[in-house]
Amino acid sequence: MTQPAGDGAGPLALLAGGGDFPVELTRILVGRGESLFVAALEGVADPVSFPGADVRMLRLGQVGSLLDELQRRSIRDVVMLGGLPRPSFGALRPELATLKYLPYFARAFRGGDDHLLSRVVRFFEHHGFRVHGPADIAPELAAPVGPLGTRQATEAQRELFLRGFSLLDALSPFDVGQAAILADHRVVAIEAAEGTDAMIERVADLVARRRLRLDKRDGVLVKAPKTGQDLRVDMPAIGPQTLHNVAQAGLAGIALKAGQVLVGDRAGLGRLADELGLFIEGVA
Repeated sequence: MTQPAGDGAGPLALLAGGGDFPVELTRILVGRGESLFVAALEGVADPVSFPGADVRMLRLGQVGSLLDELQRRSIRDVVMLGGLPRPSFGALRPELATLKYLPYFARAFRGGDDHLLSRVVRFFEHHGFRVHGPADIAPELAAPVGPLGTRQATEAQRELFLRGFSLLDALSPFDVGQAAILADHRVVAIEAAEGTDAMIERVADLVARRRLRLDKRDGVLVKAPKTGQDLRVDMPAIGPQTLHNVAQAGLAGIALKAGQVLVGDRAGLGRLADELGLFIEGVA
């Protein structure tokens, strides 16, 4: 790994939430022989899922202990990755060492997810840490340019998903989501608070109840970050379940902004797309 910005003193710290992406990043870095400390979030991350790394379980309310641990290890570079249900401020259960930071986080909770995440980044930067995006540390985690499997989009499908990217770009100021489904020259669904997979399932339900007809699997899912989104802590992602949902909904495939959407195991996702008869393509 090219060392993160700075002198690279000490290991990298991974602040790990749930899901496969923190595990995949650990596999990549340990495979490169990197020294990695994993602060695994209690209740969402499994401590046995990070072989080869030094792991410590921490609660959200143990920010003080986390800072002490990072400083003790001379760690200056951190990456945050993994799913985390938005907690209520009252559920933090702060330890004594964290109490002095509560006013800051109380203000951070007064806003949407973008506001909260940006405040988290500023908190670590204020304490002298460099926050890196997962794709900066391991570019192979993100969608490459071109197809991941053997199938490629048709010209009609390409025209459709380019229109979808234009739609997401236009919606960015409204902070409504990172994905949309288009079919038959029209917008079928736009992701809101429910998330990408729930949006796809909603479309599948419409198809099953014959409220929506998708001829010749011409529908496409597009996914991209919002304009100005901080990809260090809020990078869009898809996984195997997304592909299964897309196939279930009768869509033709998925288009992603290359380098800006996490896919994890590229080869595995490409093989699954082939098995399901889907195209999955990174678009510059």
